[in-house]
Amino acid sequence: MIKCIFFDRDGVLIKNYGYLCDENKIKWLKGAINSIKILNKKKIKVIVVSNQSGVARGYFTEKKLKEFHRFMNFILKKNKAKIDSFFYSPYHPNGKVKKYRKQSNLRKPGNGMLLKAQKKFKLNFSECIMIGDKTTDYLSAKKTKIYFEYKKKYALDIQINNILKKFYD
Repeated sequence: MIKCIFFDRDGVLIKNYGYLCDENKIKWLKGAINSIKILNKKKIKVIVVSNQSGVARGYFTEKKLKEFHRFMNFILKKNKAKIDSFFYSPYHPNGKVKKYRKQSNLRKPGNGMLLKAQKKFKLNFSECIMIGDKTTDYLSAKKTKIYFEYKKKYALDIQINNILKKFYD
């Protein structure tokens, strides 16, 4: 039984432009919105876990990042879908903003965001899946013993349907 799917944000759900926090530049990847809709209908939690060192680097504020995530859900709502929660790491050891200049287990490959989500939603990691596009995503999932798949080159909704078949057939 799958209870939750964790997604990395940039490069998995939306196009990765590098340090994206501009609502006008959101470009949903093929099948991403439909994937979220499919999971919502099946009552499977959709949680984003994303390194956002743009905060530490001074490119945008945490407030702006939260507004960006609310805007993502605004677009999804128009499509009758929603992301249940966003977890992010604003930290980077070489950040310009002193408050965020540090090592943190929240930052992938650490698993702090996954642990926070587990606590908030009382998740059993054996009932979770993670989809990411980087080795840091894989290592974070592995550390937490979560089934992991790299984002495939084809539409995300096809990948999601294949995963659901694998676990439900």
